Amino acid sequence: MKYAKPAVVGGWGDYLNGCFLRVSLMIDSQNLKKGGWIVFFSAALFGAFGPSNLSYFWWVYLFFIVALLGFVLYVIYSCERFVLYLSSLFLLVVGIFTYLACTVAYLSASRVLGGNSLLAALVGLSPALTVFLTVATILYGKTVFFPFECKGNRVAARGKGQSNKSHSVGLVVGAAVLTSGIFFKSVDAQTSNVLAVVICTGCSIAISILSRHSIRGLRTLHIQERNMPAPYTFMEIDEIREARRRWWLSRLFKWLTSLRSST
Repeated sequence: MKYAKPAVVGGWGDYLNGCFLRVSLMIDSQNLKKGGWIVFFSAALFGAFGPSNLSYFWWVYLFFIVALLGFVLYVIYSCERFVLYLSSLFLLVVGIFTYLACTVAYLSASRVLGGNSLLAALVGLSPALTVFLTVATILYGKTVFFPFECKGNRVAARGKGQSNKSHSVGLVVGAAVLTSGIFFKSVDAQTSNVLAVVICTGCSIAISILSRHSIRGLRTLHIQERNMPAPYTFMEIDEIREARRRWWLSRLFKWLTSLRSST
């Protein structure tokens, strides 16, 4: 299957099509470890802002954190699958914004309709449904640009010289957050909640749309590796394996895996 090579990438949409995959330009052992822990602590922090008034919320939150911790440890210290790593990264990043939108939407609706109202629950789930439909539409859309470079079963993302624009985008996002914070203080709580839902849902949708080529590219890689003897892995897998041999947690995972295989 052939795709057009990115000889010239025009416009902010094409430049940002793989914004959540910037780390994949060179996934080495340090980026792998930092990326995994940043995602974990971000999810743990924002997850605590959920609807704590619901019964068993903190038990569900604890289960989620333990399960996420186990998955992050696996990704950092054992996983060699390129598609699994980047798909998980995308889902967690988008999931954080969607979770915040759903939480604020439910809490706002429950104050008006009651905490046990079915309609309040549906309102709370509406941002997630919107994001899901957006991702599904992108996922099964036509692939016009393949953002990955493959050498055998090793994969890396295409792209060079994006650091300056990346800093510019960071400044714009920071200014937008500061402006939003000032604006929220000038309006009533209900209006602030509505704006928060719209902004968080909009962030999830924007990340999905701007990452559309990468999402479709991951789907293509997933389909292709079904007929491959080994799944796609990282371009820097040799360096990652060498680093993992030095990490004691990696050695622990390997020992536990050998015990499971022997039994």
